[in-house]
Amino acid sequence: MLTIRPMQKEDIDAVVEINRENFTTDAWSRSAFEREFSLNYSHKYVLELDGNVIGYFILWVIYDTATLMNFAIKKSYWGMGYGKKLLSFLVDSFKDKVSSISLDVRKSNIRAIRLYKSLGFKIINERPKYYSDGENAYQMILETLQKAYTGEH
Repeated sequence: MLTIRPMQKEDIDAVVEINRENFTTDAWSRSAFEREFSLNYSHKYVLELDGNVIGYFILWVIYDTATLMNFAIKKSYWGMGYGKKLLSFLVDSFKDKVSSISLDVRKSNIRAIRLYKSLGFKIINERPKYYSDGENAYQMILETLQKAYTGEH
């Protein structure tokens, strides 16, 4: 059974493991994940398959904008649609609350860029030497329906 639910402190071990597996040079520390529980603008969710955490995201919502701070799926579950399912949940849950959702992604991470584009994200900027190993990042953004309703540009 597949479940998306708010992250609990008990999920940190699994989340840290998935994070390290996906982000070797820029992995978050355990204390960084623990600190998220004290931030009122941090929205944390896990994707569970048969009781095991296989993915997560951390989204910061500040005023009317959201930033995807961290997102990963356990590598052994890549290519099975779980990332799209979790990101679709994120977009559906927050699109009426914010005017945009932004994120940064490694320029070389074609798989993730393709996933983000499939949900409507667009590349708006390139950030030189963004990552600790010197790789550039693409800044991507999804303008939500809320922005269209308010008539803002």
